[in-house]
Amino acid sequence: MSETHDFQFILPEKNNDLLNSRGDQFYVQQVYTPTEIPDQLVACKSKVHQRDPFYIFEHFDVYYSIIEQSANDGAAIRNLMRAFDLLYLTVDILGGQLTPLLTAAESPSSQDRGRYLNLTKMTLYLFVNTVKRIDVIVQQVLRDQKLNQQKKRAKQAEVLEQYPDWEVKRSKFLVQLYNVMQCPLEKLWSPPVVEETFVTLMCDICYRTLEVVQPRSENRHIIDTLFQIFGLAIKRYNHAITFPARILQILRSTEHAATAVANGILLLYEEYGITTVFSILMKDIADALTMDTSDTTVSRNFSNFLSEFSLIAPKLMIPHLSKLGDELLNCESHVLRNCVLQIMGDAVVSELTSEDLSDDMKEARDEFLNNLLDHINDISAHVRSKVLHIWHHMKEQHAIPLTYLIKVLREAVCRLEDKSSMVRKSAIQLIKAFLENNPYSGKLTLEELMKKHETEVEVMKQLDDVIADERKKAEDFNEQWESITPELIPIIEENLRDFPEMQFDKEEEYEQLVHKILPVLLEKKYKEATVLVRKADYVMGNQELSRLLKPDEACVYHLGLFKTFLSLANGCIDSGEKMLQQIKTVEFLKDSIEFTHVATSAMPKMLEMLLSKTNTDVFEAVDLFTTGYLFGIRGTDVGMQRMLNLVWSSDKEKRDAVCNAYRKVLFTTDTTGRAHAIKVVKNLSKFLSEVEYGHYTAMETLMGEWVGSEDIDALIIQVLFERFTLKLEGTTKNESRLALQLLIMASQTKSTIASANRVLIEDIATGERAEQDPRIFTSCLQLLVNCIDANYNNKYYKRCATNSKFVQQITNLFLQFFFHPQVPDFDALAMSVFEYYYRICQAPDVLAGNIAMELIRRFNDDWLVRSAAATEESAPPTQGTDIPHSQELPQTQTQTQSNDADGPPPKMPVYLVSRFVFCIGFMIIKEMIFLDMDVYNNMKFREELTALEEKKNTKNAISAHRRQTVNVSAMEARKRLSGVAAEPQQEPDDDLVGATAEDNIAEDINAICEDMLLYEPNALMSKVYPIIIDICKRPGEYRDQQLQQAATLTLARLMTVSSKFCETNMSFLMNILNLTKNLKIKCNTVVGLSDLTFRFPNIIEAWTGHFYAQMYESDTELRLTAVKMLSHLILHEMIRVKGQIADIAVCIVDESDEIKNITKQFFKEIANKSNILYNVLPDIISKLGDINLQLEEEKYRTIMRYILGLIQKDRQIETLVEKLCLRFPVTRVERQWRDIAYCLGLLTYNERSINKLIDNVQHFRDKVQVDEVYQSFKLIISNTSKLAKPELKAVVTEFETRLNECLQVTEPNGNQPAEGSQPGSQRATKTKKGGKPAAKQQRGRQSVKVAANNTRRGRNVRKESSSEEEEEVETSASESDESPARPAAHSKQQRRKIAALSSSASEDSEDEEELAAPSRKTQSSRRSRK
Repeated sequence: MSETHDFQFILPEKNNDLLNSRGDQFYVQQVYTPTEIPDQLVACKSKVHQRDPFYIFEHFDVYYSIIEQSANDGAAIRNLMRAFDLLYLTVDILGGQLTPLLTAAESPSSQDRGRYLNLTKMTLYLFVNTVKRIDVIVQQVLRDQKLNQQKKRAKQAEVLEQYPDWEVKRSKFLVQLYNVMQCPLEKLWSPPVVEETFVTLMCDICYRTLEVVQPRSENRHIIDTLFQIFGLAIKRYNHAITFPARILQILRSTEHAATAVANGILLLYEEYGITTVFSILMKDIADALTMDTSDTTVSRNFSNFLSEFSLIAPKLMIPHLSKLGDELLNCESHVLRNCVLQIMGDAVVSELTSEDLSDDMKEARDEFLNNLLDHINDISAHVRSKVLHIWHHMKEQHAIPLTYLIKVLREAVCRLEDKSSMVRKSAIQLIKAFLENNPYSGKLTLEELMKKHETEVEVMKQLDDVIADERKKAEDFNEQWESITPELIPIIEENLRDFPEMQFDKEEEYEQLVHKILPVLLEKKYKEATVLVRKADYVMGNQELSRLLKPDEACVYHLGLFKTFLSLANGCIDSGEKMLQQIKTVEFLKDSIEFTHVATSAMPKMLEMLLSKTNTDVFEAVDLFTTGYLFGIRGTDVGMQRMLNLVWSSDKEKRDAVCNAYRKVLFTTDTTGRAHAIKVVKNLSKFLSEVEYGHYTAMETLMGEWVGSEDIDALIIQVLFERFTLKLEGTTKNESRLALQLLIMASQTKSTIASANRVLIEDIATGERAEQDPRIFTSCLQLLVNCIDANYNNKYYKRCATNSKFVQQITNLFLQFFFHPQVPDFDALAMSVFEYYYRICQAPDVLAGNIAMELIRRFNDDWLVRSAAATEESAPPTQGTDIPHSQELPQTQTQTQSNDADGPPPKMPVYLVSRFVFCIGFMIIKEMIFLDMDVYNNMKFREELTALEEKKNTKNAISAHRRQTVNVSAMEARKRLSGVAAEPQQEPDDDLVGATAEDNIAEDINAICEDMLLYEPNALMSKVYPIIIDICKRPGEYRDQQLQQAATLTLARLMTVSSKFCETNMSFLMNILNLTKNLKIKCNTVVGLSDLTFRFPNIIEAWTGHFYAQMYESDTELRLTAVKMLSHLILHEMIRVKGQIADIAVCIVDESDEIKNITKQFFKEIANKSNILYNVLPDIISKLGDINLQLEEEKYRTIMRYILGLIQKDRQIETLVEKLCLRFPVTRVERQWRDIAYCLGLLTYNERSINKLIDNVQHFRDKVQVDEVYQSFKLIISNTSKLAKPELKAVVTEFETRLNECLQVTEPNGNQPAEGSQPGSQRATKTKKGGKPAAKQQRGRQSVKVAANNTRRGRNVRKESSSEEEEEVETSASESDESPARPAAHSKQQRRKIAALSSSASEDSEDEEELAAPSRKTQSSRRSRK
């Protein structure tokens, strides 16, 4: 270019600065209009084609005009894109000319340097600003499209079409920029230092690009190019100071930039060796976070960057984290602390697990581990949970040093009591991981480990004695060596001098030579020994070494060999290594014992979590117990037992979790086929042997599920039968009985298991094994009863003939067992026999009656009485020494007359009387159930068949068929009939009318039970029951405890049959309950009352107070029985929930854990039933707060904390708040005020419930003067204000103002303090003068007045409430308090189960388990109650 341009281009701070003329500075002379620009661009294009970049001097104004356009229409956008393309070509040409100019050996002339400097600055200025302008428009379009996607979709699509492949073009722009910056541009300046504004211009567009580019894989090359430009700017253009500040700003404001910046920083380190930048950046981040502690966005963005960088460059991160870790961990943001701790954990896993770490790295590792250990107790639950997860990951990667193992486990166990459920969950998962990946043993049974430890300690002590002996030998040898050394040295020197290089053949082995050397040395033939020693050394291949040694060195060398061989010859052995190994073994076992102790300490806490209201706690506890049980941790066996309680949970997920846990423990083996079946049977038998009696029913349920899911398949059943029949080799008698019990459980679900093997079972039941072991006889009959499919109705199976051989055999066996004094568990045996009669046999009443008559006949035979007396004299007594060995036989009237004539009444063993009385009770209850269900259903079935034959009408036939399943027992039919009769205003449907017409059968059966079974003159029971009552009435005469228990239990069963008999003897039974000191009689009576409640609820209702009275007994088992029975009755709606339920609530703080757990579960269940718990809550609060009860305040609070935590509905909470506030005026004791205020503090408040407090503030105005009452209300304010919406906060503020008004104390001007305040308990508080408006106060008083009136109106007056829903809740509460009790309706299956279970009560309270709860654990502790 020939034309010269004498000007200087100064990069402007603002684009408008170029419009001003200053000296020789370049300025814009003309700004073109949009219509002129296209023609000017055509001229520029022609210049570009001439490849002359200096055209920019003349056409700068054209590009400037394009950049400064404010319009965003299509024409402006096209101009921008055309300008970008032309400038791209211009820069390309410029770069091609700059490279040879600046890399030439000779420096450019000042004129060329000035021209190219102006050209470079002007061209890049235009290029960069064009890109900025396009970026601004594109980003604005994208933002508008995101905000107004529906409205402006078409318009914005048109605009975006003006930017085809903009991302690609931007990438090319950055590459072009990088190429230009690679040139030695500093040579264009004099002195050769690039001005800062130019570097800023180049880098600013890169920072802007970094903010907008998304971190996608297709944009990776853009990120790399950006940081290559930054690398050049830092290394060559002094950009190191600005770079960290700009990057920090980008990280602070741009969330998606974290990944890009992290990769870019690593690129600067790897390609340009820049390390100081990251150090500065880390320091700036720490400072920024310290200043902006409340800005969660900043913390999150910085945390993302640190996390990303630590993943790709952990080695670079470790030294900086060591320096700044404490500073970052002290920041308030839990997000940042989580990030830093995660980085520390990842660094330990990836870089700090090697054994050959440097001291600095070991120090950093220990620092990281200590920080992680400390933050297990962080103030934030999020951090605590995160740290436990990090430790979990580290454990799975085997990155935790052994020295930290027990420390971490101990902290995890402590976190099981954390208030946050997610922390507890993480802690349990960590403990489980520690068990599964423990370095000690596959079995962590504490007893075995301690035995091993003791054994190894003994070995170590013995080894210590051996080492002491070796030391003594070594001292003696050293003395010997010193004495023979002067003799050896000349011999060795002479041999080495005479034969410096001896050659030997290698035919002999080294061991052979050693065996030759040792005896020679002991014989002191040193010359011969010298030759053998040299030969042994030669055989070992040390001849080359010997040649290199000097004569003196060779002599010393061979002298050392002599000493070694001589020590071996003298038996000197060094056991030091063995000792070191033994010490390690002992320490290892010691650590394993400590580890097991810590793991065991978690189990009591896990037992509590099994009953948690949080499902995750329950699931994790089940999982941990399963894992611990497999590892043999002490205490897990108790947990596995307690888990059986969850089988009865209403939550299906809990039931499934328990079922899967047991499936994992019992059915998981490493074998298949028959070996698998044998292993499973062993597991099941072992577990069944450990199951407590109260959990037996739950085990039956699980067995049913496993049979249904075919986990227990035909092969396992076969192995069980082989064990039962003793065909499997090595089976013991106890294992055989356990297999029989498992078969009984399995057959309850699949009856073919028993029916297909009926002949085999019958043979064993009547064979030699059954005669020798009555338990086999009992269990076989139970298994045979299961031949009946439980899904079939009673009328669908064929009964066994009365005169069949098997029936006669079991009858004879029963009579034999009856008179044998040593039969174990005779009650179970008798129950199984009568159960078999009534379920399997025809005419079971005849069979039972025949047995009773046969027993009475044998009692009256003189030879039997004499024989029995003689037998008892020779046999050991069956009762205690304080009870006579025989009793008088209770007699009927005819027997008395005959005995008066013959002489004194005969004597008979007391155990026979007890057994006879028990059999009578069980017979009568089975007879009642037989009539109520079997006979009733059979008669109904016959009527239905007759009706179907007589009625040919299809409709009537279908109707009759539909009615056949309406009732399944006579008792249910009568209850249903009485329910219809009680509500005549309702018109029953057609089915019910038909059923009512046909239920005369139910009335007939009821008449039999009421009048015939007990009162028929010729009936057996009419002659026997007076004897039973007589025994109960005269405990002083009939002193045997077993007899009294059997008589009382039988009395309760007799009362179950007839309402007339029940009503007559009810007061007598209550006297027995209240006066007897026999705890078994009390427990049996409580269970009997439960049965009577199901049978005759109206009769028992007046006596329910005696139920609740048992809650205050000192015996744990009696309280447990009462809790089970009451909870069962209330949940089945047989007892209406009243204020007496407070007596059950007291059991929440009982000394017995089982009573606590059952009570909590009970309240949890009734909380799910409509408004039952809510309706009685005020009465519970009132009764428990009664000062006469003298319940400790801490216990009161524990009870209310649990119960009020079950109230979740907002409507219930609102009305409960009002009811509690209305209790303030009727209480007079400060303790009661504190209790009510504490209960209010436990509730969760919304806007309406806070308004209730405001409206009722006058009721507790004077009570607030008590400090604890005031603190309770302050707690409500603080808890409700957290995370509350503005509307709720406003109401809370208003309540706080009203509360503060209550604390105002006037100046001493004659006015008295607020009425009701007590001296010493007043709070003087400075508040602003004035209060709420009078209208507001009046409205509050009016509200209270209405509420007070409502409480006096009763249930027949419609209450005034704020909504229809509240009105329904109040009405429900009123009806709950005043409506008479009615027996609740039950499903058919429930009633049938109840009837069957009620018949099974025994002196050992067997039906206590069936009716009350599926769990029972005998407790021996006693408690005292006031």
